[in-house]
Amino acid sequence: MEMNNAFINWLPLAIVLLPFFAGLALYLIGEGKPGLINPLVLASTILPLLFAAFFYPPVAAGRFPSMVLNILPPVGLSFRVDYLSFYALLLFAAAGLVVSIYALHYLGPGEKRRHRFFGFHLLVLSGCYGVAAAGDFFSFYLFFEFMSIMFFVLVAHNQSAAAIRAAYKFLIMTIIAGVTLFLAVAVVYWETGILTFASPGLGLEQSTLVLIAFIGFIVAFGIKSALFPLHLWMPDAYSEAPLPAATISSMIMLKTGAYGLIRVYGNIYGIEHLTETDWSYYLVILAGFTILFGSIVALAQEDLIRRLAYSGIAQVGYIILGIALINELAFQGAAYHILAHAFMKGTLFLCAGVMIRESGSRVIADLKGIGCKLPVTMICFATATVTAVGMPPFNIFISKWHLGLGALEADSLVIVLILLASSMLNAAYYLPIVTRAFMGTGAGSGTDHPETGPGGTHPAEDAGTGEKNRGSLPLLSEAPAALLIPVIILALGCFVFGLTPVNLPLELIEKGIALYF
Repeated sequence: MEMNNAFINWLPLAIVLLPFFAGLALYLIGEGKPGLINPLVLASTILPLLFAAFFYPPVAAGRFPSMVLNILPPVGLSFRVDYLSFYALLLFAAAGLVVSIYALHYLGPGEKRRHRFFGFHLLVLSGCYGVAAAGDFFSFYLFFEFMSIMFFVLVAHNQSAAAIRAAYKFLIMTIIAGVTLFLAVAVVYWETGILTFASPGLGLEQSTLVLIAFIGFIVAFGIKSALFPLHLWMPDAYSEAPLPAATISSMIMLKTGAYGLIRVYGNIYGIEHLTETDWSYYLVILAGFTILFGSIVALAQEDLIRRLAYSGIAQVGYIILGIALINELAFQGAAYHILAHAFMKGTLFLCAGVMIRESGSRVIADLKGIGCKLPVTMICFATATVTAVGMPPFNIFISKWHLGLGALEADSLVIVLILLASSMLNAAYYLPIVTRAFMGTGAGSGTDHPETGPGGTHPAEDAGTGEKNRGSLPLLSEAPAALLIPVIILALGCFVFGLTPVNLPLELIEKGIALYF
């Protein structure tokens, strides 16, 4: 039993180090040995998911594996897997594997600097896994910063002028987030002497310094989550980064900010402390405005990727809103929306990649009739669209249901109306894409819109080979299986949890959030 416990306790470190060393190896020697890229990427994303699954028996039994490495004094590097960290780690590992499988084909052997992309792709995943498995806020901070800096390289991957500008905008915002997060963590450590996630609050007393730390946390995680007005990096970064990188950011990296904020509320300040202040009131206002702002601006976008980006701003607003309402139902809805948005937006991004390859354009008007050529892809896109609107039994219905109940518990009818308005706006900017795809007369030529595709390749070119492929897929044909299977998996994930007798993610969330209240 002791050996088994020791094995489980060391697994978080293995989950973090596997993609770290694989990514480092690809960057250093991958250019000269391109045959290593596919097997290393697959091995270093499959194994973390398998290792994460080992945590289910102890976590389900209420035992939380943990370990501390006596390095980086005075705090050390610690890992702890409780209900919420297991939920986040399993989600991040699953998303990392699915997107990696897609990316290996999307950015095929002909892609320039392929070894560098996948090297830093794995380094980003390593940081994401570390964020989920961190046992204290110092360890969280280290992995959070590492993840963000590594993603800078992915945004700049194409090395075009636009990509470099987007990357530097992201880097500037990342530096601001890093400085404010470090300040907040330092203040908390100064006030309490501890930073662990093992208790529901660290006993902080109300003071100006503690308020400054709270603002620092909001700024840092608001930047990462693209909370208005801290969202400035996101549309350009998603437009210029290779599509798999934008997908990883949307599915995982945005959620690290939301996950961090849950830890701030639940483990650092404590629910009791925050209910005695009016600090969260202002965050509720910002989150509500973010939902409406992102939805309205998304409606005006003609570029498919930018529409998805602004939609993501609105969707993450739901999570921040649920946290800021400070009641158990809203917290559950916020935490569940992390999963709901990941599957929904991951499906949309991966479908968009296939659509761009076929249509030769990112302009939504050029996607008319593409459903005739890519019926399975567009059915998956339609599935994610209905999910975004919030129809049962899809995931976002479950999260919005809890958010709505939480808003009513907080006596906030305005929040309920914002949620309903956002659902209608989701329908307004997604459903026309689906109807045009199935009812249009045919995919446009795209010749009037010379935009480049994700990663800087012309959208009419194969992202892996650079060869022209506009119209290369015959009627009623589909994308290669390596692209289509990840799309189908994510589309199924949009609703499968709502059909099972036991919703395992929701069960983990309910147990984890209950420890805070």
